[in-house]
Amino acid sequence: MSHVFLTGFMGSGKSTVGRIVAERLGLPFVDLDEEIERRAGRSVSEIFRGDGEEAFREAEHAALLDAVRGLGSVVACGGGVVLRNENRRLLKEHGTVVYLAVSADEALARIGDASDRPLLAGDARAIAPRILDARLSLYRATADLTVDTTGRAPSEVADEVVRLLQGQAFAVVQVRTEPQYEVVVGHGAVQRLPEIAAAAAPSGTVALVTDETVVSLHGDAVRSALESAGLSVAVLAVPPKERSKSWETAGALLERLASLGLDRKSAVVALGGGVIGDLAGFAASVYMRGVPVVHVPTTLLAQVDSSIGGKTGVDLATGKNLAGTFWQPFSVLTDQDFLHTLPDAEWQNGWAEAVKTALLAGGPFWERVERDAAHLAARDDAAVSWAVESCVRFKADVVSRDARESAGIRECLNLGHTLGHAIEREAGYGVVPHGVAVAEGLRFAARLSVALCGASADLPDRIDATLDALGVARAPREGMTVDGLMRAMRTDKKAIGGTIRFVLLTAPGAWVTEAVPEAALAEALGQLLDEGGAPA
Repeated sequence: MSHVFLTGFMGSGKSTVGRIVAERLGLPFVDLDEEIERRAGRSVSEIFRGDGEEAFREAEHAALLDAVRGLGSVVACGGGVVLRNENRRLLKEHGTVVYLAVSADEALARIGDASDRPLLAGDARAIAPRILDARLSLYRATADLTVDTTGRAPSEVADEVVRLLQGQAFAVVQVRTEPQYEVVVGHGAVQRLPEIAAAAAPSGTVALVTDETVVSLHGDAVRSALESAGLSVAVLAVPPKERSKSWETAGALLERLASLGLDRKSAVVALGGGVIGDLAGFAASVYMRGVPVVHVPTTLLAQVDSSIGGKTGVDLATGKNLAGTFWQPFSVLTDQDFLHTLPDAEWQNGWAEAVKTALLAGGPFWERVERDAAHLAARDDAAVSWAVESCVRFKADVVSRDARESAGIRECLNLGHTLGHAIEREAGYGVVPHGVAVAEGLRFAARLSVALCGASADLPDRIDATLDALGVARAPREGMTVDGLMRAMRTDKKAIGGTIRFVLLTAPGAWVTEAVPEAALAEALGQLLDEGGAPA
């Protein structure tokens, strides 16, 4: 491989990411600033102060010349390397240029104390955006590849750099459960379905479980793709929405699998949203005591949450998801191209779960979702892809550490769901969309978090503003009563001995599970229902 040059503004992570990329590619690593310091016997800031910027740029050019004369390596360039025409020519002629993009605000937050940054002397907050704006066109013009680092850990950025350098179209996220499996994330990921389904079904027989809406949009294409791998495909479509997540539908689906003659070397492909994933996963887990299931999530909610982790289930009259199993999928194919056909209501469902995930992750992930909510709501393709992949990585990590919710880690994923499920049940399953109900649960949990866990008083307003900016509607409160919601919450899966427990936040990124006294909960619910417009 020829050289890989990492360019970008100060604080974009060039040195940290570069070391990881070099290790993964088995190449030497060169940090130009460190090389300049080694030769001069002085720090970069000392060179700037003693000799001036022009002298530093001459030293930088000389170090780059030496770097390109060597064998292939990963080179972390200084932020200003693109300022010289001859440097840009060297970069383009001798390797692949990867621009690590970062906002000025995030760069400053990463840098912290800017006293050793000569170019930021004075008012760093005012100076940094001006420098970045002046260089932005040069970074973009020089780059062969661009990777957004905002809100991402260095290892995650390095993963994407390596993937792009190796010509891989998709991110592959490992879920380290037993058995282990992959989540393939990216536009066109469904292209891998024929090979994966063939591996999951050695007998050559596949049941494609979907719903009547999805089958009309994507059924023919997916069926043809499966048949192209020599598979025999039976399409089983159920009515759409939550009403199909029932004991009766699951039983009818199992009877169909049996009547088709599926055996233990057959597989189920779940094509659809969260309802199909839960229903098909449940059927696969109990048919012949378990056959493989491949998830192909077609909604934002399923892509960011429900397709990962192996939870399956159907609803009972007493409560949501009360009958179910843990059954890890054979593989998950998360293709953002499916999202182009989603109605607005499905985007709301997905954004609510994405906000939940970002609140649990905290840090740059939450900060970017909060800051860029309006941008995400506009469904910018790159922004949506970033959000989906970030959610997948977070949930994969949680599930890998606590596959069966036995270690207390995975319980965090129920943030917002205690009240959310109660609202769904009280309204009648399918009346209030799942994401809208969860959003109300997030808003309510934020208020309990302030009252019971010492969370910052502005947390509820921040969550409200983010959900509103993402266009997540408020749930109607008509017909809701304190007694009804309390009764529904006592059957929640987290309840122990009838004691209602909530996942709450001490701050974004920090959560606890609290048993909430019923008197305090009833009072809070009463206040909630007295508010105008919605239970939030």
